[in-house]
Amino acid sequence: MGLLLLFLFTALGISFLCSVLEAVLLSIPMSFVSMLEKEGRSGAPLLKKYKQNIDKPISAILSLNTIAHTVGATGVGVQSEKVFGEAYFAITSAVLTMLILVLSEILPKTIGATYWRGLAIPAARVIHVLVILTYPFVLMSEVITRVFSKKKQVLSVSREEVSAMVTVGAEEGVFEKKENR
Repeated sequence: MGLLLLFLFTALGISFLCSVLEAVLLSIPMSFVSMLEKEGRSGAPLLKKYKQNIDKPISAILSLNTIAHTVGATGVGVQSEKVFGEAYFAITSAVLTMLILVLSEILPKTIGATYWRGLAIPAARVIHVLVILTYPFVLMSEVITRVFSKKKQVLSVSREEVSAMVTVGAEEGVFEKKENR
């Protein structure tokens, strides 16, 4: 039973972390990164590096998350069969699926997307460690991505988006009416 719980909580914990990091990274606009840089916040250059080359951190996060799910599901499955017998394998699989869905996908992504401002710098530092730890997977992903994609410069923000941000800012009271013109 101890090994079953170890596999379960390790998989859920690692996957929770990966999902929070992914949501934070994808929620941060470059304008926020620029603001952090202007404030001289430590960690801002690292965050900028990963936002400008998002393939590396995403590869690291998704690689670790996939490994956690695969090893966790295998470990829980094997241990569940030893502890409960074959008859409970389907029930264990269903419970594990629900736990992964809620505790390592929905909840952490909601947290990351909601609290990205406060989590931005710490997330960049944790992502840096993940990129180092999963570097062989990151390299493999870069090679595969290069083969299937064409590199073209994508603007981080368009004229229309700036206009829409100003309109939203005025509606939310960030700007006064005359500043919105």
